[in-house]
Amino acid sequence: MISGNLKSRVLSNAEKAKKYIDGLTINSPVNIPEKVIEGDSFFTWDNEKRSVLSQPYLFQWSYYNGVVFEGLYDIYLANGEEKYKTYAKRYLDLLIDEGGLIFRRAGYVNCHGADCYKTAALLSRFAGCNKNYDNVLRALYEDLTSENKQNDDGKAICKDFAESSLGGNFWHTWRGCRPPKRYKLWLDGIYMIQPFLARYSVFCGDNSQAEKIARRIKYVAENMRSPVGLYFHAANGGGDNCPYFWTRASGWYAMALVDVAEAFTGVNGYVTTVCGDALKAFTDGILKYRMANGMYLNLTDRPESFTNRGETSGTSMIVYSLLKGVRLGLLDESYIQPALESFCGVCESKLSCEGLKDIYFKASANGENNYENAADYLTDEGKGVGPFIMAYSEALRLI
Repeated sequence: MISGNLKSRVLSNAEKAKKYIDGLTINSPVNIPEKVIEGDSFFTWDNEKRSVLSQPYLFQWSYYNGVVFEGLYDIYLANGEEKYKTYAKRYLDLLIDEGGLIFRRAGYVNCHGADCYKTAALLSRFAGCNKNYDNVLRALYEDLTSENKQNDDGKAICKDFAESSLGGNFWHTWRGCRPPKRYKLWLDGIYMIQPFLARYSVFCGDNSQAEKIARRIKYVAENMRSPVGLYFHAANGGGDNCPYFWTRASGWYAMALVDVAEAFTGVNGYVTTVCGDALKAFTDGILKYRMANGMYLNLTDRPESFTNRGETSGTSMIVYSLLKGVRLGLLDESYIQPALESFCGVCESKLSCEGLKDIYFKASANGENNYENAADYLTDEGKGVGPFIMAYSEALRLI
């Protein structure tokens, strides 16, 4: 049972979150999906600003925008308000024209790597909506599943950038036909690709993908989980793991588990069971590291310090995964209270009139400690804003 005090906090913080989210997105005078007549422009949450300068648009086909817009679509599913769905669809309409992807790939999606399939998961929500969407979805899906489809480097992604020794998982990047940094498999990449594959394979009735997706998830659960219950950020297999437990990386994996399970609910019980077992093990491992205010540190198991703070993106991901896991029946209701306490912790300690703060910018899985740079704690960064919106959407369902 949830205490009356916690209920009151959740209601108050949900109102606070809604005001912030609406102000940053659907009610914002600047964050409007639109073509740009001159120069370059960016959503305020896009701190990476990796734009192809010659293209007149206000967006990227990549994960930091994808998670924000998918979070807004989740709000639509939670409360039925069309304005959230319309805003997300407007973004997609600008990405896609009669010929397919309007930015003509520009080094992204079929060359860059796993990150750039995140927006495809949003697009898959609209599968069957119109032929232009379906053409793009089909092309993106074939990139990842067909050995006859080559990317711009002349490689078949599912053959040349996935390894049996890694459970059939994809390398995190494959641009230039080289593995990324030092480690090939990142927890981040599980979330970027597998929910899209799960949703679209179910939509198009491709039963061949279910076992492959389950195998990839199971590999991570069995080979990247440490004896203390936390997950290494990245790995090469054979015990060669990146020696850091980054909360956001773990959060990406947990989100993948619930999103994949949702796609296969009522369709494939084996995949759902694999996801549920992995989520339970993940949750029981990470809950031990929850701070008194509900937050999780950027480096999960290290002492709190000025450079290792309670981190917003990873905490929001855990909130989303726990609440959605309960909703899907993967976890029992005892997990609701710690999830809601963490949601309140984010709202009360990280959300103010200045925005949503302490979102860690990025950390490369290269074996070095690039997870504790004070300058990398940003405000209103998309990789934290999106998961926060998703966490809010799940809290909203309970309310």
